Amino acid sequence: MSPQGRVRETDVIVAGAGPTGLLLANELALAGVRPTVLETLAEPTGQSRALNLHPRTAEILDLRGLLADLQKHPIQLGFLTRSFFAGIPVALDNEPFGSRYPQQIGVLQSRVEAMLEERLAAVHGITVERGRELVGFEQDEHGVTATVRGPDGAETPLRGHYLVGCDGSRSRVRRALGLPFDGTDGGPQTRVAADVVLVRPPEKWFEDRGPEGVGEVDGRDVRMLPDVGLTGMITLSKGGRQTHFSLVGLENGVYRLMFSDPEQTGGRAILRDAPITEQEVRDVLRAVGGPAAEMKELLWASRFGDACRQVDRYRVGRALLAGDAAHIVFPIGGQGMNLGLQDAFNLGWKLAAAVKGWAPDGLLDTYHGERHPVAAAILGSARAQSTLLSREQDMTALRDLLTSLVDLPETNRYLAGLTSGLTIRYGASDGDGHPLVGRLMPDLDLTVRGELMRFSTLMHAGRGVLLEFPAEAREAEAGEEAEGPGRLAPAVRGRADRINHVVAGPVAGQDFRAVLIRPDGHVCWAAQDATGPDDEALHAALTRWFG
Repeated sequence: MSPQGRVRETDVIVAGAGPTGLLLANELALAGVRPTVLETLAEPTGQSRALNLHPRTAEILDLRGLLADLQKHPIQLGFLTRSFFAGIPVALDNEPFGSRYPQQIGVLQSRVEAMLEERLAAVHGITVERGRELVGFEQDEHGVTATVRGPDGAETPLRGHYLVGCDGSRSRVRRALGLPFDGTDGGPQTRVAADVVLVRPPEKWFEDRGPEGVGEVDGRDVRMLPDVGLTGMITLSKGGRQTHFSLVGLENGVYRLMFSDPEQTGGRAILRDAPITEQEVRDVLRAVGGPAAEMKELLWASRFGDACRQVDRYRVGRALLAGDAAHIVFPIGGQGMNLGLQDAFNLGWKLAAAVKGWAPDGLLDTYHGERHPVAAAILGSARAQSTLLSREQDMTALRDLLTSLVDLPETNRYLAGLTSGLTIRYGASDGDGHPLVGRLMPDLDLTVRGELMRFSTLMHAGRGVLLEFPAEAREAEAGEEAEGPGRLAPAVRGRADRINHVVAGPVAGQDFRAVLIRPDGHVCWAAQDATGPDDEALHAALTRWFG
């Protein structure tokens, strides 16, 4: 520990070692900027509130070669890998978007955190500073000085060029900035998520009940989801309101139980901050599976509502917010961790550019400009779904109408793109040149220097890419090797520390001859013709995004 009063220096202070903070730290380190990650908790909790990666999140992790390790430890979610809107029984179809990952991937949040923390240490030599709490900070035009309290209670100063609050929904950074956290607290309903160890697996609960063991019986409707778990409706007390539940297998004999009911004890609403007792969880399990549904251990439990909130600014001077510190969302569809990881991926390279001194004017402000609307749209969708799931009023007619609408291709495509993130478009409007501009670069199969590779592998270094298909290569057969250095090599001179120029062989169906891709994988320039005014547009894009 630094002596009290002596200022320790770093490049970027990252408050919080959840998925958002850890991915941001990895992105900064990959770009040659040293972060210091502060985490109040002395050890990881091992808890996993999130269980899924949406398609766009899977794609961005794949751009850094991070996805493969997570895929070694999948959670079998069965049909739950498909996305739905407010539980309406029409799956949202992501296949038309052409992603390699058209469905959600089941993975524990704790796996994501462990992988990112291990990579930060093994690849970049940076250790999360656990048991160290950011208790305050001051900023000036040159940087931020934070006050950090260590495990022994001593407080020391830490100086960085920037501070990023990735410290969750109760963010101390956000409160210190005085930013309002506007939004809605939602309705009176509360929901519970609990990880439990069972005496026997759910498929054994109904063995001695015959063909009626699972289904509508004794006031409950229990459905078995093969290789997933159970779902349905139960009643916790005689004459009480029905409660929806789900029970999904995770890892190592652990199950995630979720249930909701605003009137679980004698008709009285349960407050959101009320502790969750073991008996409460046992009562739900017994209502589902009878005496056979015994719990061996309650690992952790959390009660939550359907609040949706968002700050109006993601940046105040040299302090920024990301993840739950910037927005919280009703957890239907599992968007929270995904939004945070996408925030970090968008911010990392821009913040690194600012620290290293090559960021063009306004680059760092595009973080708010690009990410705030994405989260706002997800929050709006979550509020709508919460209303449709409300049991305070009859939504049957509206849900029946929406079922027909979601079945229409246009409606389904819109909701699928919104939910999956596959239609996100950054830094462009619909009138900006080639249709690819602003969108994530497709993960094409390429031939580069005689080697077959996916485009995503070109992004592992975290740099921009100027990808060129020379005219002579485009006239060759798809998959053949391109000849020569390419016409656009001079364009990246002076930017070799931030852009790789790559010449590739032709790709079947390709309608562009060159593409400029930002470090986060989004296209910022594309051209169809071999010569012409596109050179001016390329220069403008290089200046705008790479200085």
